[in-house]
Amino acid sequence: METFFIVFWIIVLIVIFITIATYAIGGMSAAPWVPLWKKDIRRMMQLANVKPGETLYDLGAGDGRMVLIAAKEFGAQATGFEIATLPYLLAYIKIKLLGLSGQANDGQAKIRYRNFFKQDFSKADVICIFLTPKAMKKLKLKLQKEVKPGARIISYAFHLPGWTETKKDKPNQKTTAIYIYQK
Repeated sequence: METFFIVFWIIVLIVIFITIATYAIGGMSAAPWVPLWKKDIRRMMQLANVKPGETLYDLGAGDGRMVLIAAKEFGAQATGFEIATLPYLLAYIKIKLLGLSGQANDGQAKIRYRNFFKQDFSKADVICIFLTPKAMKKLKLKLQKEVKPGARIISYAFHLPGWTETKKDKPNQKTTAIYIYQK
Protein backbone atom coordinates (compact mmCIF):
# COMPACT_ATOMS: atom_id res chain seq x y z
CA MET A 1 0.00 0.00 0.00
CA GLU A 2 2.87 2.37 0.76
CA THR A 3 4.25 1.83 -2.77
CA PHE A 4 0.87 2.80 -4.21
CA PHE A 5 0.93 6.17 -2.39
CA ILE A 6 4.50 6.87 -3.47
CA VAL A 7 3.64 6.12 -7.11
CA PHE A 8 0.42 8.17 -6.80
CA TRP A 9 2.27 11.24 -5.50
CA ILE A 10 5.00 10.90 -8.12
CA ILE A 11 2.31 10.90 -10.84
CA VAL A 12 0.59 13.91 -9.24
CA LEU A 13 3.88 15.82 -9.13
CA ILE A 14 4.64 14.95 -12.76
CA VAL A 15 1.19 16.20 -13.85
CA ILE A 16 1.67 19.43 -11.89
CA PHE A 17 5.13 19.91 -13.39
CA ILE A 18 3.89 19.32 -16.94
CA THR A 19 0.99 21.74 -16.42
CA ILE A 20 3.27 24.47 -15.05
CA ALA A 21 5.88 23.83 -17.75
CA THR A 22 3.35 24.18 -20.58
CA TYR A 23 2.04 27.43 -19.07
CA ALA A 24 5.61 28.72 -18.93
CA ILE A 25 6.33 27.68 -22.52
CA GLY A 26 3.14 29.34 -23.75
CA GLY A 27 3.80 32.48 -21.73
CA MET A 28 7.37 32.83 -22.97
CA SER A 29 6.73 32.00 -26.63
CA ALA A 30 3.49 33.87 -27.23
CA ALA A 31 1.46 35.09 -24.25
CA PRO A 32 0.25 33.99 -20.85
CA TRP A 33 -3.35 32.84 -20.77
CA VAL A 34 -5.59 35.82 -20.09
CA PRO A 35 -9.26 35.05 -20.76
CA LEU A 36 -11.22 37.56 -22.82
CA TRP A 37 -14.68 38.79 -21.96
CA LYS A 38 -17.33 37.23 -24.17
CA LYS A 39 -18.59 40.70 -25.16
CA ASP A 40 -15.09 41.50 -26.48
CA ILE A 41 -14.98 38.23 -28.41
CA ARG A 42 -18.34 39.03 -29.99
CA ARG A 43 -17.06 42.52 -30.85
CA MET A 44 -14.01 40.92 -32.52
CA MET A 45 -16.22 38.53 -34.53
CA GLN A 46 -18.49 41.38 -35.65
CA LEU A 47 -15.55 43.61 -36.61
CA ALA A 48 -14.01 40.73 -38.57
CA ASN A 49 -17.39 40.22 -40.26
CA VAL A 50 -17.17 36.46 -39.65
CA LYS A 51 -19.56 34.61 -41.93
CA PRO A 52 -20.96 31.06 -41.70
CA GLY A 53 -18.60 28.49 -43.17
CA GLU A 54 -15.50 30.67 -43.00
CA THR A 55 -12.32 29.19 -41.58
CA LEU A 56 -11.23 30.94 -38.40
CA TYR A 57 -8.00 30.30 -36.47
CA ASP A 58 -7.48 31.41 -32.89
CA LEU A 59 -3.78 31.55 -32.08
CA GLY A 60 -3.26 30.77 -28.40
CA ALA A 61 -6.86 29.68 -27.89
CA GLY A 62 -6.73 29.24 -24.12
CA ASP A 63 -9.94 27.64 -22.87
CA GLY A 64 -11.54 27.89 -26.32
CA ARG A 65 -14.11 30.58 -25.65
CA MET A 66 -13.32 32.43 -28.91
CA VAL A 67 -13.50 29.21 -30.93
CA LEU A 68 -16.82 28.30 -29.31
CA ILE A 69 -18.42 31.70 -29.96
CA ALA A 70 -17.12 31.79 -33.55
CA ALA A 71 -18.60 28.36 -34.26
CA LYS A 72 -21.81 28.52 -32.25
CA GLU A 73 -22.90 32.12 -32.85
CA PHE A 74 -21.26 32.99 -36.18
CA GLY A 75 -21.22 29.58 -37.93
CA ALA A 76 -17.45 29.56 -38.52
CA GLN A 77 -15.30 26.48 -38.95
CA ALA A 78 -13.16 27.52 -35.99
CA THR A 79 -9.86 25.98 -34.91
CA GLY A 80 -7.88 27.01 -31.88
CA PHE A 81 -4.23 26.27 -31.23
CA GLU A 82 -3.05 25.97 -27.63
CA ILE A 83 0.10 24.57 -25.99
CA ALA A 84 -0.77 24.98 -22.32
CA THR A 85 -2.22 21.71 -21.05
CA LEU A 86 -4.98 22.85 -18.70
CA PRO A 87 -6.60 25.46 -20.99
CA TYR A 88 -6.36 22.98 -23.88
CA LEU A 89 -8.16 20.31 -21.86
CA LEU A 90 -10.85 22.79 -20.78
CA ALA A 91 -11.44 23.80 -24.40
CA TYR A 92 -11.53 20.19 -25.56
CA ILE A 93 -14.11 19.25 -22.92
CA LYS A 94 -16.29 22.31 -23.66
CA ILE A 95 -16.28 21.58 -27.40
CA LYS A 96 -17.28 17.96 -26.80
CA LEU A 97 -19.97 18.84 -24.25
CA LEU A 98 -21.52 21.44 -26.55
CA GLY A 99 -21.48 19.00 -29.47
CA LEU A 100 -19.62 21.37 -31.77
CA SER A 101 -16.91 18.94 -32.84
CA GLY A 102 -18.76 17.13 -35.59
CA GLN A 103 -21.36 19.37 -37.18
CA ALA A 104 -21.20 19.26 -40.95
CA ASN A 105 -23.05 22.35 -42.17
CA ASP A 106 -23.20 24.60 -39.13
CA GLY A 107 -20.29 26.00 -37.21
CA GLN A 108 -17.70 23.55 -36.06
CA ALA A 109 -15.13 23.96 -33.30
CA LYS A 110 -11.76 22.25 -32.95
CA ILE A 111 -8.92 22.66 -30.52
CA ARG A 112 -5.42 21.49 -31.39
CA TYR A 113 -2.67 20.90 -28.84
CA ARG A 114 -0.04 22.52 -31.03
CA ASN A 115 2.36 25.41 -31.35
CA PHE A 116 0.69 27.83 -33.78
CA PHE A 117 4.08 29.08 -34.99
CA LYS A 118 4.40 25.68 -36.71
CA GLN A 119 0.95 25.71 -38.35
CA ASP A 120 0.01 26.64 -41.90
CA PHE A 121 -2.26 29.71 -42.02
CA SER A 122 -2.99 29.62 -45.77
CA LYS A 123 -6.55 28.28 -45.40
CA ALA A 124 -7.71 30.84 -42.83
CA ASP A 125 -10.27 33.48 -43.71
CA VAL A 126 -9.94 35.04 -40.24
CA ILE A 127 -7.06 34.84 -37.76
CA CYS A 128 -7.63 36.02 -34.19
CA ILE A 129 -4.69 37.00 -32.00
CA PHE A 130 -4.23 38.25 -28.46
CA LEU A 131 -0.49 37.96 -28.02
CA THR A 132 2.38 39.92 -26.51
CA PRO A 133 4.13 42.53 -28.69
CA LYS A 134 7.21 40.25 -28.77
CA ALA A 135 5.15 37.35 -30.15
CA MET A 136 3.43 39.67 -32.64
CA LYS A 137 6.82 40.73 -33.98
CA LYS A 138 7.81 37.08 -34.38
CA LEU A 139 4.49 36.26 -36.07
CA LYS A 140 4.58 39.18 -38.53
CA LEU A 141 6.66 37.50 -41.27
CA LYS A 142 4.79 34.21 -41.01
CA LEU A 143 1.50 36.01 -41.55
CA GLN A 144 2.90 37.98 -44.51
CA LYS A 145 4.04 34.74 -46.19
CA GLU A 146 1.08 32.49 -45.46
CA VAL A 147 -2.12 34.52 -45.18
CA LYS A 148 -4.20 34.43 -48.35
CA PRO A 149 -5.45 37.60 -50.06
CA GLY A 150 -8.67 38.89 -48.51
CA ALA A 151 -8.10 37.17 -45.16
CA ARG A 152 -8.68 39.26 -42.05
CA ILE A 153 -6.45 39.39 -38.99
CA ILE A 154 -8.03 40.62 -35.78
CA SER A 155 -5.72 41.61 -32.96
CA TYR A 156 -6.93 42.30 -29.45
CA ALA A 157 -5.03 45.01 -27.54
CA PHE A 158 -1.79 45.08 -29.53
CA HIS A 159 -0.87 46.44 -32.93
CA LEU A 160 0.70 44.03 -35.45
CA PRO A 161 4.11 45.57 -36.25
CA GLY A 162 4.77 46.34 -39.89
CA TRP A 163 1.11 46.06 -40.87
CA THR A 164 -1.31 48.93 -41.41
CA GLU A 165 -4.71 48.33 -39.88
CA THR A 166 -7.77 48.80 -42.04
CA LYS A 167 -9.67 49.74 -38.89
CA LYS A 168 -9.06 50.34 -35.22
CA ASP A 169 -11.99 49.95 -32.88
CA LYS A 170 -11.89 51.59 -29.45
CA PRO A 171 -15.36 52.93 -28.68
CA ASN A 172 -14.37 54.52 -25.37
CA GLN A 173 -11.59 54.79 -22.78
CA LYS A 174 -12.78 51.69 -20.91
CA THR A 175 -12.67 49.33 -23.89
CA THR A 176 -9.57 47.63 -25.23
CA ALA A 177 -8.51 48.46 -28.77
CA ILE A 178 -9.11 45.92 -31.50
CA TYR A 179 -7.07 46.17 -34.69
CA ILE A 180 -8.39 44.83 -37.99
CA TYR A 181 -6.02 44.02 -40.85
CA GLN A 182 -6.75 42.64 -44.30
CA LYS A 183 -4.28 41.15 -46.70
